[in-house]
Amino acid sequence: MNKINVLGLFSGGGGLDLGFAAAGFNSIFSSDIDTHSCQTLKLNQGKQAYLSKHPVVCEDIKNLSFKDIKKEVGSKDIDFIIGGPPCQAFSVFGKRKGLDDPRGNLVYEYARLIKEIEPEGFLFENVAGLKTIHDGALYSELFDTLSMGGKYAITAHEYEVAEFGIPQFRRRVFFIGTKNNRQVPQMEPTHTPLNSVFNAHKPFNTAGTVLNGLPTPITDWKGDAFINGHVGRKHSQRIIDRYAALSFGERDHKTRINRLNPEKPSFTIIVGSDAGGGKGHVHPYEAREVTPRESARIQTFPDWWEFSGTGRHIIRQVGNAVPPLFASILGSHVAKEVFGISKQPNLEELISELQLTYLQ
Repeated sequence: MNKINVLGLFSGGGGLDLGFAAAGFNSIFSSDIDTHSCQTLKLNQGKQAYLSKHPVVCEDIKNLSFKDIKKEVGSKDIDFIIGGPPCQAFSVFGKRKGLDDPRGNLVYEYARLIKEIEPEGFLFENVAGLKTIHDGALYSELFDTLSMGGKYAITAHEYEVAEFGIPQFRRRVFFIGTKNNRQVPQMEPTHTPLNSVFNAHKPFNTAGTVLNGLPTPITDWKGDAFINGHVGRKHSQRIIDRYAALSFGERDHKTRINRLNPEKPSFTIIVGSDAGGGKGHVHPYEAREVTPRESARIQTFPDWWEFSGTGRHIIRQVGNAVPPLFASILGSHVAKEVFGISKQPNLEELISELQLTYLQ
């Protein structure tokens, strides 16, 4: 069977695009409004056999039409669309402005392109917090908007990605739309806390596991970081002393970030407000914030995945992304349930495909 052609919108740093490609989908188009994100997507094309070279369009989705996309993809069928319109408008961190926020209205632009393109299906990713905005009214409105008047059957499932082997607590909602009234079942968790009663499951992957093996970071973006993005912040002695005094899991009252517990998944990697560039949590063994590359590991980006930009540019790409490993798990699920491809890679095969050596 031919590969499933997938089109990426709001591609950002490439979490969904990379994950679906690793799961066997054929990426034929990616787009984002952010220049550094677009450059990141271009930098990594061809690095793996499954990362096909394809058009990356750096444009506001409001200015993007099906006609524009067809010029780029030619006669290729667009089977599936993936994307997550900016989640800050819906998140607790973003004060839950919802569709009253201009970023929330980008949902309608995403829906517009789906309606114009008419793929076999699509995926819409967002934060779990949107379920409770306006007492669930927004959630219902999204169902109605994405169903396109009944053309697509919509299923929405909330996942805690730590329960699927991601070394981070991160809860997200995924809407999947399919033609022919197909309902996509929820995936069953594969991982639980160590010593859980669900002992048939694997234990959570932890922050300590994925942070091992990296060299001491440099603190100057003009230097040679050895590994892309492994550059730390310069801290004053006062901050170093404060971080050193934190217990595992404790929050710093000034920066409002937490010291990671090496025996547990990381706290959620966040972007921060529009005014700031975001920051990592405090390293479990060192009195410093984790670097953008360490945050990328927590998000399950491979070490070979190169990011464009410096600290704040990279952490925004990383923090906004769907973890690539979870995206690949979800992509395999979509291939089976939406496209009927029964033979799918298991978790170990997906980890190997992504070359996540720190999880092997």
